[in-house]
Amino acid sequence: MKCSMCGREIMNPGANYCDYCGTPVGDVTYQAEQVQPQQTGEVKRDKVPMLWYLGVMCLPLVPMVGSIAYLVMLFFWAFAPSIEDSRKSWARAALIYTGITLVLGIVLCIAIFSFAMSAASSFM
Repeated sequence: MKCSMCGREIMNPGANYCDYCGTPVGDVTYQAEQVQPQQTGEVKRDKVPMLWYLGVMCLPLVPMVGSIAYLVMLFFWAFAPSIEDSRKSWARAALIYTGITLVLGIVLCIAIFSFAMSAASSFM
């Protein structure tokens, strides 16, 4: 009998494993060892749960410093090289959404203020 892994002759016909390389032979059921990939310097990070994102989105509700901390965090996540792609994409999308909301809010405030000033000047 020959070993299927190393090709050497197995002298014991009733052997369950190759004497040289340890490979199972015959009708042996075994569980293969999981081979760990070699470290390439990249850190494997777990995915961030959805509730964490919702918690981060509530950060601007904290009085005084919440909005500033939220923007700083978004800029860091959007442009830092060590952040994983999923969080980076989410931060960029959140920055775009925040920018659009800010511009629309400013335009709406200007429109309301100008309407109020024109209405007030018509009464005088």
